[in-house]
Amino acid sequence: MNAKYLGPGTVLLLLLVTVAPPAQGAAPPGKWFLCRHHIPSPRIETDPQGRIVFQADRGTGERRRLYRLYGDVAVTGDGQRLRADTVVYDSTTQTAEAEGPLRYEKSDLILHGARGRLRLDTEEGTVEAGRFELPEEHGRGEARRIELAGKRRTILLDTRYTTCDPGSEDWLLRARRVVLDHERNVGSAWHAWLRFMKVPVFYFPYVNFPLGDQRKSGFLAPVLGSSNRSGYEWALPYYFNLAPNYDATFTPQYYSKRGLLLGGEFRYLSRWDSGELNLEYIDADREYEDRARGALRFRQRGTPWPKVRSEIQYDYVSDVDYLSDYGRSLGTTTVTHLPQKGSLRYQGETVNAMLLFQSFQTVDPDIPDRSRPYQRLPQFALSYTPAARPNRLRFGFDGELVNFQRQERVSGQRLDLQPSLSLPLANEGAFLTTTLKLDHTAYDLDELAGAQRQPQRTVPLFSLDAGLFLERWYGRLLHTVEPRLFYLYVPRRDQDDIPRFDTGQPEFNFNQLFRGNRFTGRDRVGDANQLSTALTTRLLEENGRERLQFKVGQIFYFEDRRVTLTGTPLTERRSDIVAETQMQVTPALQLLGDLRWDRENETIDKGNVSLRFRPGYRRILNLSYRYRNEILEQSDFSLLWPLHPRWHVLGRWNRDLLNERDLETLAGFEYQNCCWKFNFLARRYLKANTPEEEYSITYYLQIEFKGLASLGKDMDAILERGILGYQK
Repeated sequence: MNAKYLGPGTVLLLLLVTVAPPAQGAAPPGKWFLCRHHIPSPRIETDPQGRIVFQADRGTGERRRLYRLYGDVAVTGDGQRLRADTVVYDSTTQTAEAEGPLRYEKSDLILHGARGRLRLDTEEGTVEAGRFELPEEHGRGEARRIELAGKRRTILLDTRYTTCDPGSEDWLLRARRVVLDHERNVGSAWHAWLRFMKVPVFYFPYVNFPLGDQRKSGFLAPVLGSSNRSGYEWALPYYFNLAPNYDATFTPQYYSKRGLLLGGEFRYLSRWDSGELNLEYIDADREYEDRARGALRFRQRGTPWPKVRSEIQYDYVSDVDYLSDYGRSLGTTTVTHLPQKGSLRYQGETVNAMLLFQSFQTVDPDIPDRSRPYQRLPQFALSYTPAARPNRLRFGFDGELVNFQRQERVSGQRLDLQPSLSLPLANEGAFLTTTLKLDHTAYDLDELAGAQRQPQRTVPLFSLDAGLFLERWYGRLLHTVEPRLFYLYVPRRDQDDIPRFDTGQPEFNFNQLFRGNRFTGRDRVGDANQLSTALTTRLLEENGRERLQFKVGQIFYFEDRRVTLTGTPLTERRSDIVAETQMQVTPALQLLGDLRWDRENETIDKGNVSLRFRPGYRRILNLSYRYRNEILEQSDFSLLWPLHPRWHVLGRWNRDLLNERDLETLAGFEYQNCCWKFNFLARRYLKANTPEEEYSITYYLQIEFKGLASLGKDMDAILERGILGYQK
């Protein structure tokens, strides 16, 4: 193979496969997988009757109260174990005085020291010149004095703490006093210095840190960032662990060019619902004429009754530019409408119902008023779908009542009823379904509609859907051929006097071959006398895993289509040819594509192709190309790839080839070792809703001291959106 015929994407793919180490499997490793030394959790076998058990080379006793034990002494009881060279044990107080190198163990703590005094029944005592280990958090340290204050707390004086391997102290926390709360799995430190690479970087009069995964109140790691539109960014979140089922976070954010933005988040969880409220407010934005600006976001999901689900989604911004300036917190900057809706849905075995209230805030000022969506105040929908029973007659029903409202446009109510009757016939190799449906729609409009304030429309629909399933084994692969015919007849009805509340025409693709209406919404029912032909073929493994799928189809029209959105009849006798494919080339390599062939001009009208390479954990490579004839042509490349177990590179390049401009570029890297991780990301993207081409450039830095805290901006939301398959 001559390298000059290889595209840059192919060369890069081959280079990555060659340079990268072999995959370690799909299962993610633990947080401490790069550590050489692992601290095993102690396994202490206690006496079934709760007695304290002694082991020693030799020992003496005095009046059955005072026992002196010598040589490899072990005292075990109540989930604890003490080892030392010499132990003097007083049975009346259950106190052990240990000399020589001692080791004290319980499930979440290991202590080493020169000497110590311990009371085993209450787990109280002291260890002098001690070392400690926290197995769950790979933590270790030293202290001048260690005090055990019962089962709940351990107090460390003049302490050094790190989660790095022995012999390494890349980061080190030195504190005058540290309290480990084992009940809440929280550590607290007073007068603490954080050193990184032997350089002091932070002083904390007080700081707390996790000993496990439990939540706790306190300051979170500060956030640092920079962008060309807002300047330097600094934030210090404070987390309120209010109760096991609700919490809150308050986040003041300072932008050097804009001012102080106050943000808050409240989350709750109950037996029947959960919700999240986000608020942001800046009193005077210096880059926006010193105007007050803000945003609100609320989400609720619940199950108030069996089979009933509730949902509320409410988004609001103070001005049309808010998402462009602060869009990271509410969504992407390309949003044109913010939803504001609430719904109740009932989902039974055969009956479904919905009650919906819906409105929108239009963010893009360039959208004309006639193109802005209607409010639904409210919408009620009801459907009846009987259980599938082949070879038996089935009755179905679908209906809705909607009140559409919009200022300075025709508004009113729409009632739509769709009863249907079908007969599905099927066996292992074929199926034939005959369907007859009646679509009745009635309107009650306001004065703006003129004379036609109560138009009606009744249209019958007839369809015949037939297909075959042909299969043959080739070794361990099953090859199927599935031809399908779909005939649809809908007589024409004059609908020019009917308003268009929610009707549009979706892009023609393979799924459109089998729809009973070529329009979305219910204001238009397309006339049809047509036959859809399609062919699907698959390659399946013995376990049912699909290796290859290819679908192709076309519609043949027997009459002109006179119901259109433009008023111009459609006279073509054949549709474009549509095709889709999905190929699992290897377990790690997947190829997907779809195509629409313009039969009249003999050219590709629309096409997408993407390559997804996932050979192992945190090994992602995506290549895609999107094309719309004379409308759109884009390439998209993204990756997350290890150059070494400690080094990852990541990036995305999304380019508009038609206009020769970049849409979004991400570039960054990640380095981590046993006890800390560093991330850097640069992002450059085209701002939406701006009169001229304007790019925003943002830099993100994040360093995580494992088992302690992280500093910098969280990048996961950006990477999850920009790199397909990325997970935190």
